[in-house]
Amino acid sequence: MNLEKNLQTLMSRDEEIDLLSLLALFYANKYKIIFTTLAFLLLAFLYTTTQKPVYSASVLIQVEKNSANSLIGKFLSPFDMNASSTPTEIGILTSRRVLNQTIADLGLQIEVTQKQVPVIGALLDLFQDTTEKSVRVVQFDVPPEYEDEAWTLTVTSPDSYKLSFAGAEPLVGKTNQPVSANGIKINVASIAAPAGTKFNLIEHSRFNVTRDLLKHLNAAEQGKESGLLSVTFSGFDKRNNMRILNSISQNYMKDNIARKAEETSKSLEFVNNLLPGTQQRLRQADQKLHRFMQVNGSVDLPLEAKNILESLVTLQAQQNELQLARIELSKHYTKGHPLYRSLMEKDALLEKEKRELNQQIATIPKTQQDYVSIKRDVEAEQEIYMQLLSKQQELSIAKASTVANVRIVDEAVSDPLPVGSKKGLILVLGGLFGLVVSCGWSMLMHILRGPLDDTKLIEKRGVSVLGSVPLSKWLYAKTRHLKNNQHPGREDWLSKAHPEDLAIEALRSLRTGIFISLVHKQNKNIIMISSATSGVGKTFISSNLAAVMADAGKSILLIDADLRRGYLHELLGMRKTQGVADILKGRLDAAEAIQTTGHPGLDFISTGESSAHSSELLMSQHFLPMLTWAQQQYDYVIIDTPPILPITDAAIVAQHVGLALLVLRYKTNNLRDLDIALSRFSKCNITLDGVVFNAVHEGSPSAYGHSNYSAPL
Repeated sequence: MNLEKNLQTLMSRDEEIDLLSLLALFYANKYKIIFTTLAFLLLAFLYTTTQKPVYSASVLIQVEKNSANSLIGKFLSPFDMNASSTPTEIGILTSRRVLNQTIADLGLQIEVTQKQVPVIGALLDLFQDTTEKSVRVVQFDVPPEYEDEAWTLTVTSPDSYKLSFAGAEPLVGKTNQPVSANGIKINVASIAAPAGTKFNLIEHSRFNVTRDLLKHLNAAEQGKESGLLSVTFSGFDKRNNMRILNSISQNYMKDNIARKAEETSKSLEFVNNLLPGTQQRLRQADQKLHRFMQVNGSVDLPLEAKNILESLVTLQAQQNELQLARIELSKHYTKGHPLYRSLMEKDALLEKEKRELNQQIATIPKTQQDYVSIKRDVEAEQEIYMQLLSKQQELSIAKASTVANVRIVDEAVSDPLPVGSKKGLILVLGGLFGLVVSCGWSMLMHILRGPLDDTKLIEKRGVSVLGSVPLSKWLYAKTRHLKNNQHPGREDWLSKAHPEDLAIEALRSLRTGIFISLVHKQNKNIIMISSATSGVGKTFISSNLAAVMADAGKSILLIDADLRRGYLHELLGMRKTQGVADILKGRLDAAEAIQTTGHPGLDFISTGESSAHSSELLMSQHFLPMLTWAQQQYDYVIIDTPPILPITDAAIVAQHVGLALLVLRYKTNNLRDLDIALSRFSKCNITLDGVVFNAVHEGSPSAYGHSNYSAPL
């Protein structure tokens, strides 16, 4: 409900941002803002101190074009079918097939770290023994349900250990002795830590390790179409970075060799499957030619027929080779692919030339035609057979001497300096974040509390503001360093030390308002001054108002009725003993407690002996006679009472006075304080006569704006 009221109040103000008020708010909370900013700076510094530096290692790999050892290479050279694709090679380099081999080779699934105190463990390590403690685990296998779970390995002696996990049977083992139980296998190679040292032992799932590797691995082509891959890996350990990167590049090269060897093996298998059929066809053609020669004897061919025969043999060989290429190409592409259609077009051209030659053969005698046809088949099959034998030998040699079409140009090397070190930026951002948080918190508290910074906010509660007293710069400078248990002395009594101060001039205006307000009051010469909370200047208002009223030629009696924490006697330089408490206990008459302040027309009664039962004393039978006597002896009686919110003393006194005033401090009290104070007085059937708005800052809408009249002539 209070928050809703505060928001409504804020919405009712001008919508423009008051920069000066905002700066004043920040200035009022300067210590909170400074300390919060420094705290965030300290946290940022501790973070940068405990954060491990990140180093980067790099390797350079060259990707060459594949050599054309395919049966269809010479037909498809314009299309560059075997050209290397850099994005494809990067994808293979970062594939799980390559990374999983690296994970297995280096045992990256196993993580061993020394146990630390949570959160501040890294910071404590800075001040502890820097001797490295470690254990080397060469095997650690757990069931899938225990993957990514931290086991505790406790060193029990220089060569023994105990492995434990909540809910699992502990294992005890020695170095270089594999231990297996309940699906858990472990082998610790060495221990370099004193007995009692504990380590966290984790077997990460392969999926998580691969994902983490990919986060730190980066591969990119160095220059467009250069065929050079720049591969980098970042981590906390320089040597480990280089080890991982070298392993990845070596496994990538091995995978490339395996892929090429597999391709060559398939081509060799394809050729070996074709050889028996070709050999059989060659044998049948030879037999057919032999039978023809037995029947017809030797056939003498004219020169033109010999040329046609040679051309047919050549065309048939090309056509057969093209057919082989088309069969191999069909493994990779459909018939609609441009490469496949290109081979079909070349085959159609060869078929056309073949038909033309066959037409020329039809013009020679029948015996010669048969001889040319049989001889063509023999020579064509023989040519194909020789080609397959040559390709078989070529592929066998290629398989035996397979090399990768990638090579490592530069081995992995680590940058000696940390990469991405942004300690300065982190410190700046930490300070800025602290500044923003502290300023935002001040503004939020300002909104939620609804601090009083304008008299209009008070008057909206139906209470008149009789006076706005500006902040005395002189008094503020004198007393701002006082501790909570210290109070201003007589030399800080503003009306005596600086009667021309602007705050005193404002109290003179308040004096006029009080004289007018008391005209029609029954107890017209008794004034009570209270406050909502402590520390808002209630005693300052009481003492200096009494002085300026005495300056007007009136006889004034100032009574300190704050029987618990009153300090008017210190401000006026009077004694504390023989005061109000003694009068209320019947030990002393009021006339005997009067002290002369030295200020003309102003007398004073101190609190007397401090009492924790102040409310009971104020309700005693001696309180009203004391006020009646004072009212008869003085023109005006001013009573300084305790704050209304902590205790009810002010409500008791207010029942016997002519004017009840409440002191509120600029931007110290809030609307909630005012509402509760009004409620307290209302429950006691007391109507608050007015508010004194104290310590108003210069520039505020409520400020006393006639400073030129306060300067001495």
